[in-house]
Amino acid sequence: MWYMCFGFIWLIAFLIACNEFVVIVSAITWYYSDKTVPDDDGIPGDSDVHTGFWWTFRYHCGSLAFGSFLLAVIWTIRFLFEYIGEKMIEATGNNGCTKCLISCIRCCLDCFDRFIRYINRNAYIYMALSGEGFCSSALNAFILILKNAAKFGFVNGMADIFMFLAKCFISCSTTGVSWLILGAMTDC
Repeated sequence: MWYMCFGFIWLIAFLIACNEFVVIVSAITWYYSDKTVPDDDGIPGDSDVHTGFWWTFRYHCGSLAFGSFLLAVIWTIRFLFEYIGEKMIEATGNNGCTKCLISCIRCCLDCFDRFIRYINRNAYIYMALSGEGFCSSALNAFILILKNAAKFGFVNGMADIFMFLAKCFISCSTTGVSWLILGAMTDC
């Protein structure tokens, strides 16, 4: 039973990894395509999703399975810790020290989960660019990020600002359109 549960978690992580890799490959094929010649659709540049599927199952299936295995192990540990943590809180009668300790361990596990996801995503990008395996790609991507930490930090900060502005614009425009629609419906 536990093997089946772990296998299901691993399968979910593998499908997420395949999805990320296909998107990465389609972005890379668009970036390196010839944009001087317009295509049949009139838009310069090609983004080949089928190339992403082909590379996923032909060249990098094992690497994606290993990266998703790491995530599945972390997710399983987090699930088991949450179960044990709830039992500990119930057994100690909502002790404040126990709650604090469980919260600290939960935070550490969450940080480790985010770190592994970040390393996996960058390893997948490096795999798509270089064609190397998971371990060497993860190491090379990590070294590249360390060497260019200021540039990556600046780009991530700018991306966060634009994402915040986009979320605010979407929220405000949706609220405004809904207000106009509801106003028109109540006036009738």
